[in-house]
Amino acid sequence: MSREPNILILTGSFGDGHLQVARVLRNGFHKKGVRNVRVLDLFAEAHPVINQMTRYAYLMGYGVAPSIYGWMYASTRDMEQDGVFARLLNSFGEQTLRRILKEERPDAVINTFPVSTMPELRQKLGMEIPLSAVITDFALHQRWLHPAIDRYYVATEDLKRGLVQRQIPEDRVVVSGIPIREPFATPVDQSTIYGRYHFDPRKKIVLVMGGAYGVLQNTRQICKTLAQDPELEVVVVCGKNQPLRKVLETTFSDHPAIHVFGFVEQIHELMAVASAMITKAGAITLSEALAMELPTLIFRPAPGQELENASYLAGKGAVMVFKDMDEFRNRVGPLLRDERRLGQMRQAMAALQKPFAADTIVKDTLELIQSRIHLAPVHR
Repeated sequence: MSREPNILILTGSFGDGHLQVARVLRNGFHKKGVRNVRVLDLFAEAHPVINQMTRYAYLMGYGVAPSIYGWMYASTRDMEQDGVFARLLNSFGEQTLRRILKEERPDAVINTFPVSTMPELRQKLGMEIPLSAVITDFALHQRWLHPAIDRYYVATEDLKRGLVQRQIPEDRVVVSGIPIREPFATPVDQSTIYGRYHFDPRKKIVLVMGGAYGVLQNTRQICKTLAQDPELEVVVVCGKNQPLRKVLETTFSDHPAIHVFGFVEQIHELMAVASAMITKAGAITLSEALAMELPTLIFRPAPGQELENASYLAGKGAVMVFKDMDEFRNRVGPLLRDERRLGQMRQAMAALQKPFAADTIVKDTLELIQSRIHLAPVHR
């Protein structure tokens, strides 16, 4: 009997980007009339205590000892799937996933987090469910790859070439871009935004983004440097880091050109009025900046995928990387006044844009499903 497709999206909550991408895809399926979509944080569902402890260690290590995280990232970058450690990782959540597959009977499974529990399980059970992976970085890590994955969705042509070099058949790789929320493709009225947030329209706005957890290093020193320029207004977004927000509010309580926010849902509004952004090198934030052609300065990218994201985009001329505070103090002022250089960055960003990434992935997933089993037509 014909029925509507049932989609399972597997994700993880280490950082905020994987979950964001999963939600964007869920909304994309809903737009196409596919309502049966479940987003599952597999580790959190299967091992809630271990997941919480590991997430805490991840965030602490990322902020306090990034070199340790960088070493772990590099040491597993070319890890083979049949190794002992890889098999251990791939077994996490297997029993929970078996149960959910039996309950949900999905017609397709999409990974937005680099875990191979589902590919391993599909091979064990001999399942015919289409399985795909949405690589949520501009760099490639072996943890994303598995021979049982039917489709890879990647950010760039360079990333596609990287997969092909690792023996992934070319027809399994789609250059979709990284899915981001719809508001980043929707024009906004800048005068309305200036009025809503009480910004001075005579000044350039520099947006300082700490990420979802507010872990951008040296945020206070960055703001102090920018605050010395009377032609700037500085908008600082601290995410969920309440201690950082309180420190900045106290430090700049007498400085009207410094605006401090916590977590901002409508972040596209602030990006729309900014002349430049200073941020960590999370792939989702960088994809949002590309979509809005917002010149982006990356301060001390953490070792691992963020350093690789930053290096890739810097090599394309789309971002600039500052390795320490001395370099930042010496170069940031002249750069923010160099309209020619900022214009070149915008052009490089425009060349890297992949709009409608979610639509591309949703459409392709539905075609994969319909090529294998007969389903009722969905609204296109």
